[in-house]
Amino acid sequence: MRTLGMTQSVCPQCRSLIPAKVEAENDSVFFRKFCPQHGEGRSFVRRGLDEYLSAHRYVKPAWQPREFAGDDAKPCPEGCGFCSRHEQHLCMPIIEITSRCNMACPVCIVDAGRCWDMSVNQFSTVLDGLLQAEGQVDVLNLSGGEPLIHPAIMDIVDTAANREGIVRVSISTNGRELLKRPDLLQSLAQRDVVISLQFDGFDDEAYKLLRNEPLVTEKREILAALEQANISTSLTMTLAGGINEAELPAVVEYLFGHDHVVSLMIQPMAFAGRGARMVGQAERLTIPDVIRLLDGCGHPAVRDGDFVPLPCSHPLCFSLGFYLRLNDGGTVSVGRMLDTPKLLDSIANRGLFGLDGQEFDRLREMVYELWSGPAGSAPDTEAVMETLSGILREISDGYACFDPKKAFSLTERRINSIFIHAFQDPDTFDLARVRRCCNAYP
Repeated sequence: MRTLGMTQSVCPQCRSLIPAKVEAENDSVFFRKFCPQHGEGRSFVRRGLDEYLSAHRYVKPAWQPREFAGDDAKPCPEGCGFCSRHEQHLCMPIIEITSRCNMACPVCIVDAGRCWDMSVNQFSTVLDGLLQAEGQVDVLNLSGGEPLIHPAIMDIVDTAANREGIVRVSISTNGRELLKRPDLLQSLAQRDVVISLQFDGFDDEAYKLLRNEPLVTEKREILAALEQANISTSLTMTLAGGINEAELPAVVEYLFGHDHVVSLMIQPMAFAGRGARMVGQAERLTIPDVIRLLDGCGHPAVRDGDFVPLPCSHPLCFSLGFYLRLNDGGTVSVGRMLDTPKLLDSIANRGLFGLDGQEFDRLREMVYELWSGPAGSAPDTEAVMETLSGILREISDGYACFDPKKAFSLTERRINSIFIHAFQDPDTFDLARVRRCCNAYP
């Protein structure tokens, strides 16, 4: 047994904030917790001790918001909003516009299904606060519940899409409304909304366990409708140990095999909300587990060394890899073209490439380094150079000033990403991670 440090977690029974010792045993990390009411307990946090220790080297200086909305007179995290004790700004705000849902998924971490809808005026007020604090929001995510059943969904989308300072709007959805209302899909496509589709693979048995019903036929129809509409799509996969790991190779293949699919978000199952009832039915997977599964998928472009922690978040929350789609149809890992420090500098305070003028200049520098440095002798270098140079020309063409919306639209289908996002639950809650969170619910 080895002690790695101390943090604050929560008691899994009473949810009180309590001290926790971070311990290592063999290749795993645990929290030993001390609750005055319920005594001592131990919870598994993460596999991969070496990865756990090395991840902390990727922390970058925080980019603070222009102002704080939280109340730092209250103890952390009760005054969160963010307050001045928070150690990072908000990279991607997630706004829950409804608690209603048209499904009852056993893995839902928010236990959706109540009857509440945010009004358009309330939504606009939230945007006021966000833009006042951040200046620019790269991606604003609408969530729920099921956001597409909100009675004023298009008014909310238009309110966000027409705001100066919001680069892109995405919607997290199970997709059912898109089949029922083809006009809604067309309206979202016209507004260049990114659809983040809940998609757990191609196995009905897995869907029965995770979503309470067989969904493969329906999901295939939704995917076909999204492709027909040519709407930018991100696949969001809940990965549960012992249930749907075998689906990961097919999902990765779908990401790289369809031009309209721009990213894959893998969320190892968290045992919170309704998902708490899945304890004993699914094995906990951690970020190193997912990376090993991705490495074993058999796709030639994806290797375990492609993934680095997202430096603007806490390094134990996110890991991601970027992949460049070449003009000749191939795919190469951006992480294998650049040294790690330069890659991390490019995403130091956001999870996306080239969404301000300085980061666009870094893309130019990458092209020069590929041409002049050791990578210039790599087999794919000519195709990489041609692809990157074409992207830069398209972004610059006809624009005297840098335009982040144009940059986003052009790069999202050429630089794909695989994100791994480890949500927390009562066993794994770590206040140090919370205080550096950059994906939050304002």
